[in-house]
Amino acid sequence: MKKVVCILYIVVSFCSCSKTSEDHSNEIEEFEWITGNFELGSLQKILDGYVVRAIAFDSKGNAWIGAFNQGLILYNEEETLVYNSDNSTLPKEFVIEDVVVDHYDNVWIGGNGLLKFDGKEFTLYNSKNTAMPEDVVRSIAIDSKNNIWFASCRFRQGGLVKYDGNEWTAYTPDNSALPENLINSIAIDQSDNVWLTVDNYLVKVSNNKWEVFDKKDLGLTNYIFSGIQFNSKNQLLGINDHSFNNLYAQPPAELYFFNGKTATVLSYIDNVTTIPGTTKITIDHNNNIFVSGCGVWIGGQWKPFDSSEFGGSGIWVIKEDLHHRLWFGTNNGIYIQK
Repeated sequence: MKKVVCILYIVVSFCSCSKTSEDHSNEIEEFEWITGNFELGSLQKILDGYVVRAIAFDSKGNAWIGAFNQGLILYNEEETLVYNSDNSTLPKEFVIEDVVVDHYDNVWIGGNGLLKFDGKEFTLYNSKNTAMPEDVVRSIAIDSKNNIWFASCRFRQGGLVKYDGNEWTAYTPDNSALPENLINSIAIDQSDNVWLTVDNYLVKVSNNKWEVFDKKDLGLTNYIFSGIQFNSKNQLLGINDHSFNNLYAQPPAELYFFNGKTATVLSYIDNVTTIPGTTKITIDHNNNIFVSGCGVWIGGQWKPFDSSEFGGSGIWVIKEDLHHRLWFGTNNGIYIQK
């Protein structure tokens, strides 16, 4: 990959992820990846005492917040509602790992199974009442057809599940090309291709066709692939996490770009503080890349966060709302850009 760092943009050579592997081998195009300026600015603190692991926004701009083992929170400028087992049908001790909102403003919550909240009641889906192989859901994504894709897995058990509103389809290493059971992250590109990070593999699922990329294909000495995300140019960015490589002398994590054939490291990150395999990526409307617990990659440079600006708390998740404000979910509440 050719990379030229400039003040306002960088030029990269890449293969559109929406093309087939055959297209990748024949055509590589050049695009300018425009980056905007970023200033953290002043922050508003809300929800003291809550461990925030997930944030999503509905079409009205309401924030739906997953507070680990403390319930689901609806937040807007007028009200804050906390749903838990005492005041709703939310199951007791439901540990929330991910939250997404579908095209009809239904809220889907991943944790000890899969929960759907329609604004009135919670519906729990698990291995007892569906084809889900495991009752552990850490990552959820929704495609343009409102299909729900989620990781229903743990170490050496389970895999990927698709729910189209009627049928549940489970993919495991036993019935598909999924190389391993444990899925760390799911992202969907602009052509509805489903991308997975599966420990040491990057996997693409397109109309029941599977492509599996290992460390030799990507050119990375990978150990755990964590979060992945697509920017406005449909480029895949990801984190290569070395946390399990050496517990005493961990090498820095790597922010990488994947062009459909190989990966190129954009920056090394030496202050990843989340649990290995759970590091998340957020890309804002200016294509700035934010890594949970770490900082922002902007204009070809890595800028770490000052933890004192977040009360010294670790950052679990970063999301951009409809007004382009960033929300930082931490071990102690949320910080919102004013």
